[in-house]
Parts: sequence; structure tokens; C-alpha cells
Amino acid sequence: MRTLIGRVVVVALGTALLSGVAPGAAQLAGGNGAPAPGCPVGPQSSMAPSFVTDVVPLPTGVHVVSNKVNVILPAGYCTSGQRYPVLYLLHGAGDTYGAWESNTDIKQYLTSNPSAYPFIVVMPDDGANAEAGWYTNWYDGEWQYETYDIAVLQSFVNTTYATLPDHIGVAGLSMGGFGALSYAARHPHMFKVAASFSGAVDTLYGAPVSGVAFTELHSMYGTPDDAVWGNQVTNRANWAAHDPATLAPDLAGTTILLASGTGTPGGAQGDALDPTGDFNPGGYFLENAIFQMNLSLVRSLTLAHVPYISNFYPGGYHGWPYWQADLHWALPYIKAALGSPHS
Repeated sequence: MRTLIGRVVVVALGTALLSGVAPGAAQLAGGNGAPAPGCPVGPQSSMAPSFVTDVVPLPTGVHVVSNKVNVILPAGYCTSGQRYPVLYLLHGAGDTYGAWESNTDIKQYLTSNPSAYPFIVVMPDDGANAEAGWYTNWYDGEWQYETYDIAVLQSFVNTTYATLPDHIGVAGLSMGGFGALSYAARHPHMFKVAASFSGAVDTLYGAPVSGVAFTELHSMYGTPDDAVWGNQVTNRANWAAHDPATLAPDLAGTTILLASGTGTPGGAQGDALDPTGDFNPGGYFLENAIFQMNLSLVRSLTLAHVPYISNFYPGGYHGWPYWQADLHWALPYIKAALGSPHS
């Protein structure tokens, strides 16, 4: 019941915040010669993306670790007079809103392909390590990340930038892969595409042993403890209400993209080595566990007759070189699902 009430509150708040913003900002990008809404101050090249950091105002009762967000505006945004689809790009349990820009070539990749991916990219902060938010409103009431991402952030983006509010997607790595599919399942038809890269997409895999392990590792790795969804045994229904594998039927109608390595030594991006060059098995062990979660999700999707597109590759550890490659793989599918900008 508590989960149901929380979900209703999020949807209701989202409706209230987003109502009336379908047109986006006050005027179209470049309308009447004016710069696009949210366009950075100063000379901008219409041939290259723009990079912005914003601070999202928080309403009373919505608490997050950081309300900073990085935004990439596509080439031509400032002068095109058009509205754009939006991709929300989520980070992992040990990262922040700046992780994708700091650890991958996303800036260079989009700049070198200026017209290939005509959508806005939004990278929020959902907490890290012991405060990793798991893209949810916490059971103990401390953090309200689902309300923030689904209602507050989307409202801010749609009123600050020239967006197409009905053309949005979500993607993420590890914890963010969980978040992408959990959000898509819990808010059916909100996202046209949801992509998971090495995502923890079955949080009930191995229960109840996994719940004990999650709690033990929480302070070090940000795995979900009892504060997030309650105890995995006594509050199993709440865990299930956020778990992508359990909610697989609710992903119908969304383009689903899944990427993961098998977690065995080797792989296209090379081995996980520490600075001394010694083999480090931790990244492989974690990726193998993630791969088992992905196989569990695939079984659930298959049983529910929900189609998906996968990129499961041999080898691979839980690390940035693979997530960068996963993003490159996914971007053409994301573009096809989101559609083109228009007035």
C-alpha cells in the first residue's frame, strides 16, 4: 500500500508540475531571431553542441544530494527554431552528474557527429556511494529521487529548453541501467526508449541472500540497503514494485536496449588492470553477476512477449571503457526511437 501511495503521489506531482508546459519554453528556439530558450550566453557555433550546467530548483519536501545537472544541447539548437527530443542519461552508484562527461568521450563523440544525434542530453545527479539514490523515493523517507527525476527535473527541462516533452528516452549504466528500466516500467509510455548498460536489472536475483549482501556492501559500494526499499524479505513487495525483471510486462511499448559483458576475462575493450599491471578480478566478478541479472530480465521479457534489442558480448568487466562502447552502440537506436526535432 505504501508503494502504491508513493507512486500515485509521484504521478500526481508530475502531472501538476508538467501541466501547461507542453509547448516548452516561452518561444521556439531562434524564433523571431531570438536565441533559443536555455541557449548559453555568448557566441555559439551552430555547427557544434553546447554544454551547460544548471541548478534545478527544489520544491519543499523533495530532497536529493545534489540538484546540479549537466545538459548537452545539440548542434543547431540555438538557431534552428525547433524543439528537440530529450535523453536522460543516468550514472552509477559511485558517480555523480558529471561522470559521463568525465569518463567517456561523449562530448567529443557528439561534437564529431554534430548532426547525427539531434536531441538534448540531460545528466542528473542521483547520489553516490552510501547516498546512492537508486532512482527511487526511499522507504525511510530520506531521499525523493523518483519524484525529482520524473516530476521536478522534467518540468525544469521542459520549461527551460525547447523540448518535445512527449519524445523522451532514458539510459544509464549499472545503477543507472536499473533506473532507466525501473522508470520506464513504473511510468508506462512516458519513455520511448530505455537503455541499460551493465544494469542491475533484477534486484531480487538471489534473494534473500542478495539482500544481506547488499546491506553488507552498502557503505562501500552504494548497494541498496533497508533504507531504500525496506528489508528485502519483509518488504519484498516494495522491492518487486521497483524491480525491472518483475515489472517486465510494463515495459511493453518501449524500445528496450540491453548491453552487458559476460564478466569473463578478456573482451573488446581490454583487461581490467590496476596501476601496477596486476590482474584485478573484481570488475569481472561484478560484471558476471550483472550478466546473470540481465539473463533473468531477458527470461521475464520473453515470457511477457516484450521485444528487446541486446548487445551481450563475451568477456568484459564492469568499467567505463565498456559503457562508452555501449553508449556508442545504443545511440543510433535511441535516435530512431526519439524521432527528429520539429517546430
